[in-house]
Amino acid sequence: MLYEISKEKSAEYLRQAIHHMSRQDTAFHPVSYAVWYEYSSGEHARLIEEVNSLIEKEKKLNEKSTSHLYNKHIASMDADSAQVLVDRFNQVVTDITSSTQKADKDTTVFRKALEAWSGEIHHLDAELGVKFAPLLSDTLQMQTSMHSLQTQLESSLKEISDLKSEIMKAKQEAISDGLTGLMNRKGFDSALHQCLDTVATDDTCLVIADIDFFKRVNDSYGHLFGDKVIQAVARILKTVSGDLYTAARYGGEEFVLLLPHTSVEMANEIAETIRRQVAAITIKNNVTQRLISNITVSLGVTAYQPGESADSFITRADQALYTSKAHGRNQVTMLTEDLATA
Repeated sequence: MLYEISKEKSAEYLRQAIHHMSRQDTAFHPVSYAVWYEYSSGEHARLIEEVNSLIEKEKKLNEKSTSHLYNKHIASMDADSAQVLVDRFNQVVTDITSSTQKADKDTTVFRKALEAWSGEIHHLDAELGVKFAPLLSDTLQMQTSMHSLQTQLESSLKEISDLKSEIMKAKQEAISDGLTGLMNRKGFDSALHQCLDTVATDDTCLVIADIDFFKRVNDSYGHLFGDKVIQAVARILKTVSGDLYTAARYGGEEFVLLLPHTSVEMANEIAETIRRQVAAITIKNNVTQRLISNITVSLGVTAYQPGESADSFITRADQALYTSKAHGRNQVTMLTEDLATA
């Protein structure tokens, strides 16, 4: 669900959403706002149809029906779109809170002035002072309502903060590999495109690694042991990448490492470090209690060519990887122009 609309149009949807929310039996919170923002945009036909049907039957939406609409029509939106909605609602509530605080201060000043005038008037004319009392009472009631609204708004801001934390968590989970904790393919593709959008003349390299004979490992020792192998290789990549590089599990037993501001010679050395460290690991087979040490990886290294696409960049790294596989595995191939054109 994308929100590629102008700021002016978004502001109009916002105003309409707030208007609709004020007429329901629900509190002002992100869930209610999301439902009415989508309704106001006019682009969610099924949501609009169900909202209109519920309004016709129930006159107003309550917390239960609002939550039902949100879960049915909106909860499946992607994290980025949810973030946009929450940020907008956060701004709305912040603005309203600011206005309410100012109104509360103004009301306090007005009430105190009324109290002073009421005392003077009562001193001069007791009957007129008695008539003045309802105005004081109404002012006090208005101030009480302002305090109540402020409390609700502060609660909404807390809900927004919690929701933003949940969205950030969901976004992180969406780009993370559950088995290894590395970035997954979706996250890596995004990181790669972002890197290539900003790269100029600085060197950027890509390393692709693949565990050798992984199917044989699974067949010989079982899938649980295979998972332990993947996790062990991932730990090495995570250590080598540190905070400078982006490591990811690209799929199955394949890993990638993006190295910005790194020469192809340095990238080749890093790939060799990974190869040696993997070859040196031993992993305990919990079934046989034996230590397995014949784990190796093949790697391909290439440097980004200015102007090329991300797919071309990855394809050349893959070509280098498969050259390593074809020449006996457990080795690193650094792609040269001669190899690329071979």
